[in-house]
Amino acid sequence: MKYQSDSPNFDRDNFPPPPPGPAYPGDKTSWLPPGQSHSPHWKASIDLNGPDDRRNRTPTEVDQRNGYHNRKPHGHDYGPQSSQAPFDTQTVVPIYHVPYPLGKESHNGFVPATTSELQQEYKPHPQKLYRSSIAIKPPPTFRPVPVNDNDSMPRPAPPTVPPKPFKDTRVFEDVDTHAVEVSKEDHKSFRELVWHLIYARDITNELEKARAIFLWLCSKDLAKLNFDNVRRGSPEEILMQLQSGQTTYAVVYEILCSYAHLHCKTLTGYAKGAEYKPGMRFTGEQGQHSWNAVLVNGAWRLVDCHWAARRLVGKQVTVENIRYELDEYYFMPDPHQLIFTHYPDDANWQLLERSIALTDFENLVPVKSAFFKYGLQILGHREAVIHTKQEITIRIGCPQFKAHSLAFTFTLAYSSGKEEYHGMKLNRFGMQEMIDNVSFFTIRPPEKASYRLIIYGKDLDQATREGVYGGVCEYELVCDDHPDHSQSFPPCVHTSWGPGDSHAKYGLVPLQKGAIFSTVRGLAEVRFQMPKELRFTAKLKSNDRDEKSLAGFVMNRIVGDVAVFTVNAPARGEYGLEIYANDPDIDGNSLYHAFQYLIICDEPVLGAVEPLPGLPPGFLGPQPAFSRFGIVAASHVDPYIQTESGEVQIAISMSQQLLRVTSQLSYASDDRSEDLSDYVLQQSRGNLVVFLLKLTRPGLYKFQIYALPFHDASENLPAVYNYLINCTETRAALVPYPRQYGQWKEGCYLYEPLDGRLHPVDGAGNGTDFPLILFRLEVPKAIAVAVIIGDQWTQLEQQASGPWEGEISLERHWGRESKVAVCANFTSVKSTNYSTLLEYTI
Repeated sequence: MKYQSDSPNFDRDNFPPPPPGPAYPGDKTSWLPPGQSHSPHWKASIDLNGPDDRRNRTPTEVDQRNGYHNRKPHGHDYGPQSSQAPFDTQTVVPIYHVPYPLGKESHNGFVPATTSELQQEYKPHPQKLYRSSIAIKPPPTFRPVPVNDNDSMPRPAPPTVPPKPFKDTRVFEDVDTHAVEVSKEDHKSFRELVWHLIYARDITNELEKARAIFLWLCSKDLAKLNFDNVRRGSPEEILMQLQSGQTTYAVVYEILCSYAHLHCKTLTGYAKGAEYKPGMRFTGEQGQHSWNAVLVNGAWRLVDCHWAARRLVGKQVTVENIRYELDEYYFMPDPHQLIFTHYPDDANWQLLERSIALTDFENLVPVKSAFFKYGLQILGHREAVIHTKQEITIRIGCPQFKAHSLAFTFTLAYSSGKEEYHGMKLNRFGMQEMIDNVSFFTIRPPEKASYRLIIYGKDLDQATREGVYGGVCEYELVCDDHPDHSQSFPPCVHTSWGPGDSHAKYGLVPLQKGAIFSTVRGLAEVRFQMPKELRFTAKLKSNDRDEKSLAGFVMNRIVGDVAVFTVNAPARGEYGLEIYANDPDIDGNSLYHAFQYLIICDEPVLGAVEPLPGLPPGFLGPQPAFSRFGIVAASHVDPYIQTESGEVQIAISMSQQLLRVTSQLSYASDDRSEDLSDYVLQQSRGNLVVFLLKLTRPGLYKFQIYALPFHDASENLPAVYNYLINCTETRAALVPYPRQYGQWKEGCYLYEPLDGRLHPVDGAGNGTDFPLILFRLEVPKAIAVAVIIGDQWTQLEQQASGPWEGEISLERHWGRESKVAVCANFTSVKSTNYSTLLEYTI
């Protein structure tokens, strides 16, 4: 069988910068409605901020009012890199505690709010608004007019309504369809664009306007943006400058919002974008970015079209790594979340109950949008930079209802970007495990240095692009001293321990928590509930031994509907247990990585540990024919048996039909395979078959049961159940059982004599040197049963349709004969055709 393990692809949730250029077109004149004159800034010229009273203000005051400071224009507007969760941030970042949808608490839960319209969740317009035919070309009388900022606008303040005015972006399905259709059209002028996007469908809802503009800007192929007549300072020119990087998404979004009669501000400040590293300090132009605040239904909402439109895949900020994909998180995110990546120059535009300082912003753990989408929490180590001198563990929590579907992994590298330590990947010095709804990331720094830890996650319930992991948060780890002893984790296929990517495919349910187990007397065991019949194999990995030499120290078996994996540690140390699964119905001969565990043996191992015999995958436990024939394990459901007496009784029952049954016992220790089937006595009574086993010396034994229906005349019986028996001590007699022939195994039962070797002292003890030996046995359907020694036949008598009995003397045969046979006649009284059932030696 082949092994397949899909290593995770990493989708860095970073965004690329737009083409280089100033953030604002401050040196351009503007297109104005008839009757208005040009002035240096388009925004002031079209009166988006009220009367132009520049003569009574300083240049800084005017620029600040227009949404940007009187300082050197931004150079590069890089996209998102990471930020931290809004959870448990003490008093630095206030948390919006009102649950969604808005309501007040009661002992029975939340009572729907009935106050103002602002607190009502958005509901889409009737579909006919977006499904009816429209005129793409504007009427001759249509003249777009920007919003009048003379209208009273609320000051920037935290929303008094839920952080997001909608639960799910799917409510915008019709609006989004319309915006995407508009983005595919070529418009000759800004006038035609505004008409088609907003007014052709008579969109009056402010949230739908803001959404339509957002999606058009994020989905429009800027390379195909073109207008017939681009005048200096016109909106057409400003939109075209987005192609060349001379303006920003934020400026374009503000222009479009203004002509949709939405109040919108361009916010400037710092953002933790693609080139941000944990602990980085923001000064000057480094990390400068721009985004928007749009007024919707009386509440200011935050929007970042730039970060929503593009992302970075990979670790380098290059053109090749740019991907145009929509990240809807950046449409009106919760201000308590966006503060972890966006820090506005004007603290009022944080829209928080209590604003935070720049130093607090710099110290926050960088997180990405996926962090909030998954509802994650940082349960410890909230600072972006962690100092340590030894092993350290970072904990990230997730919602309980998502614990089954969220998967995590990570990358570890030096801060310089180097990813290896003495030729070994640094990822080997980290591990991730999931316990309940908390993910643990344990890092063992190999030396005194600074490291970059990036944590990734994905939702297995969602069809993510190419099934890749997306970044969720990032740390800088500083090891301030040389660790006393820091070893890498065992060389397993994944850095994530516990469930693998394929575990959900097989529906396996672990019967233990966590991914780390310690041995007890050298043994450790993990178990899984199976929904159906599956096949497995397991591998053991160690830093000190090769995989082949460890093959004999791990065993897997099926116990009922439970798969059991046992590790017998050969020495003190750490071991990685890899478990592979196969569904015969769909996987063919391929096995897929399903689970991975860390086994720690921190106790002395006395003496040499004997490895298990080489067993093929799926050897132990029921075989395919077991359930097909209707067989049930009546005594030992667990195919691994331990005994200190050397005597074992194993029973099976047949629930559907009587079968021909046989078995084989072999000694399997010391790389030997010795047949000891003479030490097995098969007894049958009705539908129950019992095997009496004598284990003559300590060691490992394989016991295999074979069966076939009576109507099948084949001489090859398939295996139905396989056992492995560990005999630590034995008190069993070294005398084998009598040899059993085919017809004995068809329902016969022996009471005595049980030993296969007959001695003069055997028998009832009548005081003679050669006592009589009692033969007593059941032979269903037999007409006659005889004991034959040489040419002497002794017929046994049947007791009232019960056992056949008779006494035999060995005196005349001692030293002359060596065999005693028990035979039966199954045909007629007159027949002389007897079949041999048992054979003894004298």
